[in-house]
Order: sequence, then C-alpha cells, then structure tokens
Amino acid sequence: MKSKLYIKIFLLLSFFFLYQSVGFTQCALPTPQIDLDANNVSARLLIGGDLWWDGADGRYIVPKASQVSAIFAGGLWMGGLDPGGNLKLAAQTYGTSSGRTDYYSGPLSETGETSSNQCDNFDRFWRMNAQDINEHLADYDDNGVIDGPVPTNVLAWPGLGNPEFFEQNGFDLPDTAPGLAPFFDRNANGIYEPMEGDYPLIKDADQARWWVFNDAGNIHTSSQGDPLKMEVQVLAYSYSSTQASINNTTFYDYKFISRGTETLDSAFVGLWIDFDLGCFIDDYVGCIPDKNIGYVYNSDPLDGITSCSDCQGVNTYCEDIPIVGVKLLEGIKDIENGNLVDRGMSSFSVYNNGGANPPPPPGTSDPSDPGQYYNLLNGVWPDGTPLTTGGNGYNPGSTDITKYLFPGAPNDNNEWSMCSENLPETDQRVVMGSGPFTIQPGQVNSMSFAVVYADGITYPCPDLDPFITAADEVQDFYDGLILSNEELASRPANIEI
Repeated sequence: MKSKLYIKIFLLLSFFFLYQSVGFTQCALPTPQIDLDANNVSARLLIGGDLWWDGADGRYIVPKASQVSAIFAGGLWMGGLDPGGNLKLAAQTYGTSSGRTDYYSGPLSETGETSSNQCDNFDRFWRMNAQDINEHLADYDDNGVIDGPVPTNVLAWPGLGNPEFFEQNGFDLPDTAPGLAPFFDRNANGIYEPMEGDYPLIKDADQARWWVFNDAGNIHTSSQGDPLKMEVQVLAYSYSSTQASINNTTFYDYKFISRGTETLDSAFVGLWIDFDLGCFIDDYVGCIPDKNIGYVYNSDPLDGITSCSDCQGVNTYCEDIPIVGVKLLEGIKDIENGNLVDRGMSSFSVYNNGGANPPPPPGTSDPSDPGQYYNLLNGVWPDGTPLTTGGNGYNPGSTDITKYLFPGAPNDNNEWSMCSENLPETDQRVVMGSGPFTIQPGQVNSMSFAVVYADGITYPCPDLDPFITAADEVQDFYDGLILSNEELASRPANIEI
C-alpha cells in the first residue's frame, strides 16, 4: 500500500516539475457555451476548440423546431513538424465532458505567451446581430455624428484599439498585430472607434458570434501533443433567409495566427466531426472530394434501431431523414512556386468508436498518441496504414492507396461507398484534413466552412443530387459575400496569406 502511495507522489512531483520546466501557463478549462440560432438551425458553440455539443449531448439541431441533432460534436485539429522533425500538435475531441483539452481561451502575445488572467478575461463570446449594426449606422448616417445611445454589443466589440473596450468589458484589450475581431475602419487609422462610426464586420449576417482561443495556455491533456503556439480567432454566423439552403446553414471563419518562433513544415489543419444523424448507431459517411465535402446519411430508411423511438433515448429523424455535411468553403492556404494555393480538403479519414461492440480492428480505432492524430490529419489510419480503396478502406498490403474514404455516390453500386459495400452499421468519426502547408512565425492563415442540410431525401442508398445542389448554393452565396473597398481598408497590415 505504501509503495503505491510513493509511486503516486513521485508521479505527481514529476508532473509538477515537467509542468514548471516547459513553462506552461496555468489556464483553466474553457467553459462558456452559446447558441447560433438566427435561422432554422440551433448550433451550440464552445470556446475551447470544440463545437456543436453541450458536453453530454449533440446540439446541432436542424430543423430547429425538431429538437433532433444532426451532429454530436466537432473539433479543430492541427499539427506540423519543427526544424528538428519534432511533431507539434493540438487536437480536440470530447474534452468538455472529460476535463481534458488542448485549447484555452484568449489570444497570445507576439512571443506566444499568455496568462491565466488573460485566459479568464477572454473566456467569453462577443455577440453581434444585424439589428444593432443597422441601428448604429442609421445614427451615423443621419448627420455624420454618433449622437444617440450606441448598442452595447457595438461598444464592447474587441476591435483593435477600441477606446470603449475597458468600460464595457472590465479589462484591457491587447494591441498585438493583426488585432482581434474584424471591423470597418471609417477613417482608416487602424483603430476601432465606434463613436466615430466604425462598426463590426460580420459579413452582413443576421447573427454572429466571435471568440478567440490558443493552444499554449496549458498542457495538452487531450492529445498529449506539444503546442504549436497558435492563436485561433473564430467568427460563426448565420442568415435568416427565404432561400432554404441558406436558412438551413451555419458558417464559420477561422483565422490562424502563428505566435511561435520556429517554422513548422508539413503542417495540416483539420475538422474532426462526430456525425450523429439523429440516431447514432445507423449512420454511414462519405465524401465528395471535388466539392470539399464530408457528409453523413442513414444506412436504411428508418432512423432508429427497431423503431423511431428506439435509440437509447436519442431523438431521431424517423422516416424524414436528411443528408448533412460539412463543406470547406476555403481551405488552408500555402505558397507554391510563388503562387497562393488553396489546399482544400486534402484528405477524408474515418476511425471507429473503440467502445463499440464488437470492437473495431485496432488500427482503425481511436487515436491514442500525437502521432496517431497526425496520421489521421495526413490521410492515413491511426496505425500508419495507408487508406486504400475497397471494403472499409483498411486493407494492409494493398497498393490501391487513396486519401479519401467512400468518395462514391451511395446510389451507384459501381462506386465505392459504405452503401455499395453494405458495411455494418457503426459509430464513426471523420477527419477532414487540409494541407500540407508551411507555418512561418507571425504568419496569418485562414479557413472557412459551412454545415449544409438537405431534406426530401429518398432512402436507402440516397441520391446526392439534392444535397449537392444545396451545397453549391451555399458556396455561391459565400463567394458572393464580396469584400468592398471599405472592408478591405479595415484590415490591418500583416503577413497574411
């Protein structure tokens, strides 16, 4: 008994000295949650790199009135190699429920540092809506002066240099380049001044949420990876629209600011998604590589095990089952031969719930160390086996290597899909990778995506055309959000690519 106690004390002391030696800040686990719900979707957002759940249940509800969730959870993964070939990695899965995370609230200094107080201050969302912006603009436009009460959300917006920020938020706003939340800079002086008619830029959305997090505020208790020292700024937004595809969609802009001092090569970012289309036991997944899409559909005509109400207490779509997918609107960018290149969806990987019964093959199950997370980002199985065409994609020894699992149309038996292979129903997670690219110190990069919904789908083995039509409309809508000259002028100078 005593020997076990001594071992525990030794391990705790070892952890403490390791913690101190690598200089981690003692930031706490991020806690806030908020819904994005301006249209026919209610999407739960969280601060610490994860999305679409409340820590226990899926909360990507679409249609909003149905109380059926199409996604259980999502998260941001990213990794790259330093000049010595050492892996830097952050990957979020179910940290909210387990007390484990790789991400912490708030921005980083230009040297990649933060403090527990800074993390606590930024452990929040900034809300914005079209009504507040329109009210603010109307006040300015009537006589060129702000002379009425300014909406609190406009005053509190974390735009660079905001002189109203401290009074509204109770702490000082960092002034590190390239700044924080986007804004229109009326006099082009680089400072957000709402009393001079400046206003938040939210792409004309009806509702937006902005937040910022980092991977250097504490140790990576989710992946056990070493930090990249990356600051991540997010704008999530949605539109109440008469166009069904837009009214059923949510949008996400991610901005990555490298605060590390080393160049990282062979880098990838990725979206980890645990699709649960209503009932979580009877889902199939697939991808459309040339559309940069990963999606989920039902394996049979009934969403449930033996009946619509039979799914361990989870609400189901019953017989009216949609297709839901994530579409990369813009992938991560890189410079290649002097040209800016959008990497798009460079891989679509899948792994299986290790707690399933019967358990999946070990090489296809949950990642357990940083290298296995990086493998999935890079489009290989966790154990390093290449993705290969046919069956479930795990065919050790096969030379028919691919980066995309199940790219075929489910209604075409001549194409490779989970439906054409008649694979067992299971509970899988997907990773949509984007890369490779190089991360330079101080560099700014970006990625945008949308969650797309299409109903009126005929099962089993559905035709994807209605879903592809909706996804194309979403891409066209996003492409139409053209930056005006005023908006371009509001962007601070940086090394953005």
